[in-house]
Amino acid sequence: MNGTKMSREVVGKIKYEYDVTTTVLLGVDFQLAFGESSWEPVPGAAAAVDNFRAAATAWRAAGGTVVHLVTTFTEDRRPTGRATDFAPDAADALAVNEPMAASYPDVIMSDELVIAKTSFSGVLSSDLVARLHTDGVDSVVLGGLTTPICVQTTADNLSMSGFKVTVLSDACASQAIGRLSATEAHNAAIERLAYLFTAVATTADFVVEVALDFKKHLVN
Repeated sequence: MNGTKMSREVVGKIKYEYDVTTTVLLGVDFQLAFGESSWEPVPGAAAAVDNFRAAATAWRAAGGTVVHLVTTFTEDRRPTGRATDFAPDAADALAVNEPMAASYPDVIMSDELVIAKTSFSGVLSSDLVARLHTDGVDSVVLGGLTTPICVQTTADNLSMSGFKVTVLSDACASQAIGRLSATEAHNAAIERLAYLFTAVATTADFVVEVALDFKKHLVN
């Protein structure tokens, strides 16, 4: 950098358009294993799920596509990476027929694509990117559980794969991590994502913009 500091004037100011023909709304691990008193305690999970439902409802109404990533394991589809070094019971807790592996109600519609992944990142452990490229997608709006783990790794990898990524900050939630409370861990992850990887929006802003764009489309 020739001894000069990198400019960060754009941090938090990046904004991507929501074109229903080239953008998907992506839900990441909205599963019962991540909740207030679940396998992985996530205090803000219920609010994040509600916000994602609202975002998905608006996006579907505008003609947009919703895709879902889930972490589920079978005898033939085992965890990949080193996750089980740190969570040895993950394969059992998230086995495909276990109650905790189920998705929250009213998140996934029967006609929507559900992609199983086997590690934190949906890019590294599924065919998500290939499917998005096949469908002509260049932008992803996402929410999920949990913010610093599966949301962050998936968003990082999507961005580094060339997709324009927007994270709905209040459609995500975190567990407590080390000395960080759940709220602090969530906020730190969002700040990091906004620094170099993704745009960040609230569900309310997303819903309003999608509705306005849809009305403009109808008029035109």
